[in-house]
Amino acid sequence: MATADSWKKVPLHSTQLCEGVATNTMAREWRCKWSEENEKMSLTQCQKVLDNIIVPQLREVHGLSSVQRVVCGDCQDFKVICKMGLDAFDDWASVNFSPEAEVIEALLAIEGISKIETQTYSIMPVLSAGRH
Repeated sequence: MATADSWKKVPLHSTQLCEGVATNTMAREWRCKWSEENEKMSLTQCQKVLDNIIVPQLREVHGLSSVQRVVCGDCQDFKVICKMGLDAFDDWASVNFSPEAEVIEALLAIEGISKIETQTYSIMPVLSAGRH
């Protein structure tokens, strides 16, 4: 049953990237490398950026379907993936993926953080619960 907020979660349009490759969702990724120093304090600070800047500011972004965090202990990656339907992605891009500038500024201020990068890509589930 659809709710009043269903439009925020379900991408309505799709696009064909090439023959046999379609997408209806895009992602913006913010990532950096953290350090083992000071009992992984830089990783702790990255989590605070997620909790205190990213989540509160993205909570009401039109079309946002999910925010995921990826942490790799082997390669010391910290990644935040913001996923949304095509319907809203261009709107978000037009405001420079806000709060991206604030996120990058906060990450730059953390001792032990390096290789801060951003990337945009299409993202689609291939196999998940309810998808065969």
